[in-house]
Amino acid sequence: MATDALFSWFEKVQGTIPWGDVLDAGTGDHSLGWLHTLSTRSLTGVTVEAWRENSLRRIAPEARLVQGQWTDPALLWGQQFDVVVVDYVIGAIDGHAPYFQYEFLRRLRPHVRARLYLAGMTPPPRDGGLLDEICRLRDACILLAGHRCYREYPRELVISWLEAADFSVLDSSEHPNVLGARFVNGQLDVAKRKLPLFKDPVLAASMATHIEALRATALARGPQTWGSDYVIAATARD
Repeated sequence: MATDALFSWFEKVQGTIPWGDVLDAGTGDHSLGWLHTLSTRSLTGVTVEAWRENSLRRIAPEARLVQGQWTDPALLWGQQFDVVVVDYVIGAIDGHAPYFQYEFLRRLRPHVRARLYLAGMTPPPRDGGLLDEICRLRDACILLAGHRCYREYPRELVISWLEAADFSVLDSSEHPNVLGARFVNGQLDVAKRKLPLFKDPVLAASMATHIEALRATALARGPQTWGSDYVIAATARD
């Protein structure tokens, strides 16, 4: 896969320092696909979603995949990694472990031997545009399925959490988002996966039609600049 701008930023900050043992703290196809291309001594990925495991194993057969929840104190007990990657995990936590995002970085700290690289999304603009509509539709489907939505946080707040968790921030950067088919399909696929959990099958069928109509409109329009992502590099304090 092509390394995107955020992963390129991590590689630039890492420089010639060996990656060593790497932990992907909330792994998905995107982050594991990138880490699979690096010269690591070992690669471990944690996921809370069992349905992801088969696709993740196809992407990185050499990786050790661990299914678990960071609220479990036994998860990776006593294990440390040279580099820990936190790729859009902060925003996703509320869907699996409500309110734990406030303690998540403190929970990770004992596992970080040297570096932590974090990517996140600034809270998306509520501007009434097409991409805003996609995100609101995604959230509506999540709620109607009885689940909890993503909750994004600004970079300055996440930096304050890192510092409180005994990390020192080396550098950070913000990047405007140019969002195209991968974003559109990703968000609408989340919405679509929630439809079988709707209590009203008629509403689910109507929503499925709306999802595909919105997908077609968004894909026909092409990439758009909307919101921003940020990256943070931090080191574990001695």
